[in-house]
Amino acid sequence: MPSPLPGSGKPANGPRILVIGGGSRGSAYARAIHSSTIGTVVGIAEPVEYKRNLFISKYGIDALAVNSLVFSSWTELVETDEAKEKIKREVDGICICTLDETHAEIVVAFRPLNIHILCEKPLSTTLDSCIQICNAVTSPSLPPILLAIGHVLRYSPHNMLLHKLVCEEKVLGEVVNVNHTEPVGWWHFSHSYVRGNWRKTSTTAPSLLTKCCHDIDLLLWLLCSPTTMAAAHLPTTVSSAGSLVHFRPSRKPAKAGATTNCFSCPAEPDCIFSAKNIYIERNLNCGNTGWPVKIVVPEIEDALDLKTARVMLEEKLAADYSRDEEQLDGAGEQKSFYGRCVYEAGNDVVDNQVVTMSWDDDFLPSQTGSRDLVTEGRGAKTATLTMIAFSERICERFTRIYGTQGELQADSTTIKVHDFRTGATKVWRPEIDMFSGHGGGDLGLAKAFVDAIDRVKNGGWDVEKAQKEIIKVTPEEVLRSHAAVFWAEDARLGKKVIGWGDWWKVNVLKEV
Repeated sequence: MPSPLPGSGKPANGPRILVIGGGSRGSAYARAIHSSTIGTVVGIAEPVEYKRNLFISKYGIDALAVNSLVFSSWTELVETDEAKEKIKREVDGICICTLDETHAEIVVAFRPLNIHILCEKPLSTTLDSCIQICNAVTSPSLPPILLAIGHVLRYSPHNMLLHKLVCEEKVLGEVVNVNHTEPVGWWHFSHSYVRGNWRKTSTTAPSLLTKCCHDIDLLLWLLCSPTTMAAAHLPTTVSSAGSLVHFRPSRKPAKAGATTNCFSCPAEPDCIFSAKNIYIERNLNCGNTGWPVKIVVPEIEDALDLKTARVMLEEKLAADYSRDEEQLDGAGEQKSFYGRCVYEAGNDVVDNQVVTMSWDDDFLPSQTGSRDLVTEGRGAKTATLTMIAFSERICERFTRIYGTQGELQADSTTIKVHDFRTGATKVWRPEIDMFSGHGGGDLGLAKAFVDAIDRVKNGGWDVEKAQKEIIKVTPEEVLRSHAAVFWAEDARLGKKVIGWGDWWKVNVLKEV
């Protein structure tokens, strides 16, 4: 196996990672691996030439080498026995950062190669495909591999401290209720879930999955997943309510008439969701050519000046076509809807949703026959998740946790605990990595994945030990948190309260 490039500072036998998908998430993990771990980014599979070349230049990948690991499609890596052997020989792990609906086929294709996998969230877009992935990863007929999932909230310094305080140090006593909010942000929602790739349940998945699967996972991590060898304290019931309130044709201003693009709309100057307002006034004119502007025009970061960048952006935003023409453009990507009227984008995902989960007491066996003794840390409790599009905050989550001995308030930067016993209030401000997304969670996940591979490859650890002690989430937990999203969606669509046990048997275990 070839060594990393001279002068990289990486160990010769360190983990070698190939990234599939060179967009925002693939770049985020690659940047973290390259800058802050002992791993080396050795390859890229990306269909868009500009993104592929940019990735190559950033991470020093030799595209002309005999054993080059540069591909225009992930299928090239597994289409022949020779290609498969090359990947098995030269790659230790892959990061799957493609569109959500492609994850399952990629995992299934790579699983026989026994390469460790980091998959961006969500795991997949249907419950059946999530089950398929977990079954493939845990197949007893193949050697075990590591699975990391892009639930980056688990890996930020802020949330790791939150979990330690609540679940290990039990500063609140017995947790009674958690109230967690994901404020998506008024313009962020319009960018990603009205105009962007995640606007339709039929082509991707519900917004609760694509935006909030790691918020559901955070709640289960705090309330369900064991901190010792004890079995998980499973939830009992779920209910959910939510709808698409605003981004629909009936809300379109009358002044807009039949126009479908912001650049030809008479109502545009008064519309806060104007593409001109969001992408040009609020971002490009402030000097930002990164996200979300580069999502509209990836090449804009290479523009010679702001004037050139504006011409590039306006040209892309002004393009308009029928909603029925959702097809690939010349570069192999879906046609851009980023200049489209938000009331004419054809989205159907909800813009607000509340999920309520409950847990029952977990009783210890009693010799006296009494059922009053509750297992420590496994008492009855409730949790709510609120996802809201219409917020000033942009994904700056905030949480309140109520316990029998204290109350905790947390936002994206601060954790405050009031102790009922002493009357004291203590504040923590965990260090935030400003160069890593999700409060350092992107770096935390990437480092855990690389370190786990290194322990298995060079440290003599078995996969199960590295999975539990370094990645710190099992495939079973990954499946459970994804299943809980579909559970909540079933409750919302059916307008009912659904029990966990029977639902799990029917939908996951397939026991009718």
